[in-house]
Amino acid sequence: MEGYYVTKVGQNEATIKKYIQEQEKHDSALDKLSVRE
Repeated sequence: MEGYYVTKVGQNEATIKKYIQEQEKHDSALDKLSVRE
């Protein structure tokens, strides 16, 4: 998947930034859940 995003950066930079932000939100949510356990 990484290579796909790299090749699309010029065309879809905004989409990729949004994707990364969503991934970060998801990761931080998982971190909060795992801390509680």
